[in-house]
Amino acid sequence: MLCCTILALCRLSLARLFAAGLIAGAAALPALAKEAIVLNSDDDSLSTIDTQSHLETSRSYIGRQPHHLIATPDGKSLIAAMAGGNELVFIDRNTGAVEKRQEASDPYQIAFSPDGKWFVANSLRLDRIDIYDAKTYQLAHRLSALTMPSHIGFAPDSGTLYVTLQGTDRVTAIDLAAGVPRWTVPVGRQPAGVLVRPSGAILVAVMGADYIVKLAPTDGEIVGLVHTGRGAHNFLLSPDGKTLYVSNRVAGTISVLDADTLRVTATLGAPGGPDDMALSADGKELWATGRWRASVDVIDLATGALKTTIPVGRSPHGIAVN
Repeated sequence: MLCCTILALCRLSLARLFAAGLIAGAAALPALAKEAIVLNSDDDSLSTIDTQSHLETSRSYIGRQPHHLIATPDGKSLIAAMAGGNELVFIDRNTGAVEKRQEASDPYQIAFSPDGKWFVANSLRLDRIDIYDAKTYQLAHRLSALTMPSHIGFAPDSGTLYVTLQGTDRVTAIDLAAGVPRWTVPVGRQPAGVLVRPSGAILVAVMGADYIVKLAPTDGEIVGLVHTGRGAHNFLLSPDGKTLYVSNRVAGTISVLDADTLRVTATLGAPGGPDDMALSADGKELWATGRWRASVDVIDLATGALKTTIPVGRSPHGIAVN
């Protein structure tokens, strides 16, 4: 009987194990099949997709209003931000086991500082920015934001936090250690994604327009502007730092830029409102969640063609690809 049980478990995919709750606490299990995880914000669910067949293998309840998904600094776990559930859900990246659920007030967008010292959670609904000690997840600073604090970026030295304020068309810079604002500047309607270059220059995607702006880190002055596509929303930098991807939600495209010059070199089709993005493990595919079409687009980077569209839950948002 025991042998049969073990054999049955071995046949289950990561998604099924996670959905059934059969491997909670089983962190010592070896890595399973390569799979992608997608958070479906309007369905309160987590989709698991086999990266070889491009098929959704499971969809299970994860908690209320899951939005963004990030890896811990050691890469061993994923953290899902549950805005409606007021919690963070820690998931073992190899096994799919839920390691723990930790209380957090309205976490929408989350991120670790480059030095791993700080963990930041933006409360889009409650207009608040929470700064935690990343080792203990104890709250260090809580700042009131103007309206709708959204995406997060950090200075390379981890001294400054940058947050887009979608409701007031601004970006604010915050001293992380002191927990006090340094400057707040207007950048365009509905700013969203933030990416900070090694030089310290700040890139902001302006979702209410069709461009990204480049800001000086000292005072937030706009020093550059690049048109990408309507609804410029979020960034993804390639592992080698040479290529920058910008999702244009309204246009249904993803712009490919030279990361150094910010010159647009290609435009990829991604219909359905592309949002968060991830690269496949081999770097050959670009995956993007389609917020408006309940799907994930997979793009072949060698040809630039849309390889497949994978149906998932409503309003897919955060994504991680193993």
